[in-house]
Amino acid sequence: MNQLTNKFQISTKTKRIIILTAMLTVVCSIFTVTAFAATTNTDVGGNLQSAFQTYLQPQIIKIVNGVVLPIIDVVLAVYFLVKIVMAGVNYKKNPGGEFEWHVPAILFAGLVIALTASLWMWGIIGWK
Repeated sequence: MNQLTNKFQISTKTKRIIILTAMLTVVCSIFTVTAFAATTNTDVGGNLQSAFQTYLQPQIIKIVNGVVLPIIDVVLAVYFLVKIVMAGVNYKKNPGGEFEWHVPAILFAGLVIALTASLWMWGIIGWK
């Protein structure tokens, strides 16, 4: 009978590991909170759309109107003035030649569109 009990004896190190594992399991199960799905408002798409319209749209509109469009306007205005001057210089170099007005006219139209974009662009997109 003594041989049978020696086979099933557990060392103190193994006992400590088993007790530690059991304690960790109990502690983890006590402090773990089960996440339940909300049953009242499960419309994720509607919530995202509402958050976008409430928070992101006004910020995007402010950034585009206050930063992006003025940068585009300045670049187009400088490029328009450079092309006007270059067209005038080319006209003076070639007496009796034609004034090249196509590129400045296209740049002027783009400048007008860019300057007035904040007034009509958001209505076309449907944000205002």
